[in-house]
Amino acid sequence: MSEVQKNPFSAIEIEADTRLRVKDTEDEEDRMVDAKHYHVRYIIGESDEKRFVDSGNDGVEEVRDRTVYLAPSIHKMKEDPFHYDRSLVQRIQGDKHLEKMRNLNRIDHCHEHERVEVVFESPGVECCAMSKEEADKHQVPLQYIAGYLLGKSDGLIKIGRSKTQLKSGEAYYENINIIPEAVVREMTCLE
Repeated sequence: MSEVQKNPFSAIEIEADTRLRVKDTEDEEDRMVDAKHYHVRYIIGESDEKRFVDSGNDGVEEVRDRTVYLAPSIHKMKEDPFHYDRSLVQRIQGDKHLEKMRNLNRIDHCHEHERVEVVFESPGVECCAMSKEEADKHQVPLQYIAGYLLGKSDGLIKIGRSKTQLKSGEAYYENINIIPEAVVREMTCLE
């Protein structure tokens, strides 16, 4: 794995309470259980918004909310700035939701950590408009994703970008990327 340019966007883990329907193994009945849903994203922007609502006293009242904008992955083409797919941007608003965000720090030297950032050559990343000559000069872009390391086997790395954990400790992963180790340029641990 050769060294690559560090991703300037910060990774975060977001937690949300949820309820799931699971089948009880003893009596084969479905039941609702409490769970936590986690997903890892990159912060790509923040804003403070001001709205006005009816105060109930023949007037309006000012309400302020902080909004955070998140992207599931970051892309980098050689000699171009880092960018992300605008159509996949998520928006989280309100202190109640923002309190459940946790900043993740990159750790260069670690082994088999639960959360990782993987940088890999990704021909599936689409780019901007360009001439035929410009396109011919381009190389395969890099994609940066952060998530939960599910395993490494048969020359493949498996990363889940979201996780649902039951109170029993059992976990289920979603948004799974299966990446050939041959195209991975760097893997960094997140905690």
